[in-house]
Amino acid sequence: MLELVILDVNETLFPLDPVADRMAEVGLPGQLDVWFARVLRDGIAAAAADRFAPFGELGRHHLAMLLDGHPEPDTAIAHVLDGFGQVHPHPDVAPGLHALRDAGIPTVALTNGSAELTRAFLARADLTDLVAEVHDVTPVGRWKPAAAAYRFVLDRHGVGAHRAAMVAVHPWDLLGAQAAGLVTGWLNRDGDRYPAVFGQPDVTASDLPELVMRLLVPDS
Repeated sequence: MLELVILDVNETLFPLDPVADRMAEVGLPGQLDVWFARVLRDGIAAAAADRFAPFGELGRHHLAMLLDGHPEPDTAIAHVLDGFGQVHPHPDVAPGLHALRDAGIPTVALTNGSAELTRAFLARADLTDLVAEVHDVTPVGRWKPAAAAYRFVLDRHGVGAHRAAMVAVHPWDLLGAQAAGLVTGWLNRDGDRYPAVFGQPDVTASDLPELVMRLLVPDS
């Protein structure tokens, strides 16, 4: 029986459309995926080297690189990053969180980004009461998928790894959680193929309510 569900945040709970829109407004149309991939690459690389690089600093750095030659780069960077304050949840998030609450399973969030921004997002979406706590990786000093990030949350809540599930859209996130001993739930929103080299997640679904059902009743 699960005693805790841990949710990834960026793209798992909300799409980054407002950030993409603001990138287009400053002359970077279609560059969201490139920018986000570079930020993830460097944050994960830092963790692999036993270093810590804050999401915000990496985000600003890679925006500056993409905006090379822009007449007002600092203003443009601030405009883009303010888009994180405008995000809204995927339509399936609230029903999925309600299903977890109805099942009596505490739910927390774990992000490589900012816990403060995540709390603000949950408040805007009226979801605060459905998420018991929000964690970021700053206290650990290591980004997911480093095992220390997941163990920090498990220790904080006094739950064994085999009694906790990690839910994410990112296979690399679930790879780390699986290595740390957690149950894994892949939220496959886009019909992608899970990397075979990673093995397989414990459960897979295209929306959060269905994924919750499969976590609660693995054979469903």
